[in-house]
Amino acid sequence: MVIVNNQIKDNVTFIMSQRLYNNIEIQEKISKALQNLSDADLDKFCRKSHSKVVFDIKNPLVLKVPTHFTESEKMNAIKDEKGMDRYTWAYEFERNGFLYAMHTQWHARNDVYVQRWLADVA
Repeated sequence: MVIVNNQIKDNVTFIMSQRLYNNIEIQEKISKALQNLSDADLDKFCRKSHSKVVFDIKNPLVLKVPTHFTESEKMNAIKDEKGMDRYTWAYEFERNGFLYAMHTQWHARNDVYVQRWLADVA
């Protein structure tokens, strides 16, 4: 079986067009909703296990760092062990002396989890 590059591009385009949200929409919507949660509920999303159950993601939904972190420390904090950025400060918010960065690794399989959670917290 031979796969032509255009066929792969067409398949990827089709899959992406079937998504409920793009990654930016997910990050914006979730970040906004998180700011309305109680401290206890927000802290749950700093845990990998809770984030996996709720959104089917491999890392904690948010990364929490002290507000006194320098820009350099913030940028280092969002990297995984291989040096890849796994979080973004684009949708950061502050609460109780901490800054929260948003998880960036979203896939089509996560969309239904995002949709369900957003409906539950609305």
